[in-house]
Amino acid sequence: MDSSAYRDNATQAAQAAPLGNTAKSSTTPDAKSKRAERYEGLAVARFWLGKHVARVDPDRNPGDVYRTHDCRYVRRARTVDVHYAAQFQSSHYSNLATCGSVWACPLCCSLIQQRRRPELTRLVSWSYENDYRPAMVTFTFPHTGFDSLAHLKAAQKAAFVKLRSGNVWTLFKKRCGFGGLVRSLEVTHGKNGWHPHTHELWLIKHLTPTQESVFLADLRERWMKCCVAAGLLDPNDQAKVFHFQLHSVDVRFGAQDSDYLAKQDSSRAWGVDREIVTSSSKAGRAKGVHPHEFLIRREKGDAMRYLEYVHAMAGSRQLYWSPGLKKLVGVHDIEDEVLALETNEKADFLGSLSADEWAVVRHKRLRAQLLDVAESGDWSKVQDFLIRVAGISPDGRGALPYPYNV
Repeated sequence: MDSSAYRDNATQAAQAAPLGNTAKSSTTPDAKSKRAERYEGLAVARFWLGKHVARVDPDRNPGDVYRTHDCRYVRRARTVDVHYAAQFQSSHYSNLATCGSVWACPLCCSLIQQRRRPELTRLVSWSYENDYRPAMVTFTFPHTGFDSLAHLKAAQKAAFVKLRSGNVWTLFKKRCGFGGLVRSLEVTHGKNGWHPHTHELWLIKHLTPTQESVFLADLRERWMKCCVAAGLLDPNDQAKVFHFQLHSVDVRFGAQDSDYLAKQDSSRAWGVDREIVTSSSKAGRAKGVHPHEFLIRREKGDAMRYLEYVHAMAGSRQLYWSPGLKKLVGVHDIEDEVLALETNEKADFLGSLSADEWAVVRHKRLRAQLLDVAESGDWSKVQDFLIRVAGISPDGRGALPYPYNV
């Protein structure tokens, strides 16, 4: 789907989503700080990924191995264009490579998650309009610091396959009037190592409030059996079984979009009013931090942990809808790569950066700061910024030795 089709679909989704809207401005100091932080994180990711390729396969171009290495860094045209949307007071670049990775890239992750919000808001509205009672279901399981993320992810997948197969699952869905689900996969890291888990929105029709406790007990019992079968829980370890029964399944009936859209992010990315799509920060919490935090804090071992995360999650879908549910709800199926493009139908062309100017801006890590200036809507201020801060002379030549590595 091309970007114009995406814009039309996104607009329709937002108009059909009365329970919530995405943020309309990126000009607040907090938003600017977050953008600068994401660009800084992306610069660190580029360094770590490039260093890894140089060590294991020095003959290959890092950008051919990891698209995130080139994301919002490598030009795809002669110039890098700057656009400004006065309605939203926001600016963005065009003609740059984008990776579209919710796992490896803090910038693409934030854009994709933000643009998924109207889809999920539409789902919640539709469910109530059609007599479903949405329930937010969280599944977790025990883990230790000795478990690799790849192993835990494979075992988790096996447990879910078992959970959602066979006659038991068919009868379970029938009893509760199950109409489908949306699942978000999240990974954090803490004192007990990697912690992959899911937040899911289930559409339920037949349960009465008095049946909810039975529903929860049945679900916990089935999830425990599935985790035992997948090797995630030792049934002979009574302490782990006890805590598993307390914490492994959490269900919140009658969920609203504000409940569902904030669970995965409570600090750096968006705030407490987002849940299922924004899983990119959880900094400083006892239950762990999102791996993008490694790019910011850069403690000992964080580079290795970030690479393990990127490799283990490659090819995984962060957000999964039951087959046919998007069509039923009226949500268009749009790929992450399209959502990651910084396009806005209300944005005007503000000006262009030459290859030399872009080389200086990116070398001095001024990509976020230039966008801050561009949100004035005045290209002359951007030019003044290039002269004063980036050290680019009025003829367009920068302060780096020639030739630039562009």
